[in-house]
Amino acid sequence: MTIPCALCDGTGYRLVHDLGWRRILRCTTCSLVRADPLPSLAEKEAIETQGYMDATAFPEVRDFFANCHRNFVEDPVIRGMRRHLERLEHATGGPGKLLDVGAGTGILMHLARERGWQPQGIDISALSAEKAAQEFGLEVVVAPFEDHDFGGHFDAVTMLDVLEHVVDPLASLRRAYDLLRPGGALAIAVPNQRCLLTTVVGTYARLRGKAANGLLFKLYVPPHLHYFTPLTLRRMVEKAGFRVAELRQGAVYLGRYRMSLAMRIPLEMILAAGAAVGMNARLVVIAVK
Repeated sequence: MTIPCALCDGTGYRLVHDLGWRRILRCTTCSLVRADPLPSLAEKEAIETQGYMDATAFPEVRDFFANCHRNFVEDPVIRGMRRHLERLEHATGGPGKLLDVGAGTGILMHLARERGWQPQGIDISALSAEKAAQEFGLEVVVAPFEDHDFGGHFDAVTMLDVLEHVVDPLASLRRAYDLLRPGGALAIAVPNQRCLLTTVVGTYARLRGKAANGLLFKLYVPPHLHYFTPLTLRRMVEKAGFRVAELRQGAVYLGRYRMSLAMRIPLEMILAAGAAVGMNARLVVIAVK
């Protein structure tokens, strides 16, 4: 049975890449890109937990996880989180009750608490919740976000590097909308499918380059299920009921990835060129209820 598109409910797809272990498909109606097949909840929990438990599973992000502790280094990723909080404060009028979806090790919740927010968090990984408690003394609920009863409303919701991980992103956005008070704000950050790096790697793969399989695996990593462009992300956020207050592009900090200089230098050149032509690697949205 063909799974309908999360954005438009269409059932027509065009093959973007066949990775062998899964396919990458583009909806022929709205152009939203997704992985096929989509995992069950149990499979998702296993995939997400693997990133914390097995340093060899996703070695590129090992240093990022290693910095999510009480003695963290003030790197561009941390500074980016602070900017998200600043934008939410501007949109909502100041710190209030904040829900961090996909809270991970609790680093964003910790930064929010320092600024005067009253943070709560939720994640499907019990291991990440344990780390949040150990490192920051924060409680992260372990449950599916869409089903959990929080017992009240929030002034802000954050979904940073989360929406690309979920099976039904529209359902997640609608749940966030329901949990916000009128005038509350949502912060989203996702990879940009319409970036120059994706275009270059896709072209290289279609030309059957020798390193294509390895590059595609790094571009379409197992935890990611949906891939957004500025257009599809805006449409999905608005379909969930939000008003988009800000949609901008952002850069990827390569310092958190382990790779050789032979790979890092070309990547930095491509990412810089993408930024120059308006095809940067990340999308950030601030949306208001």
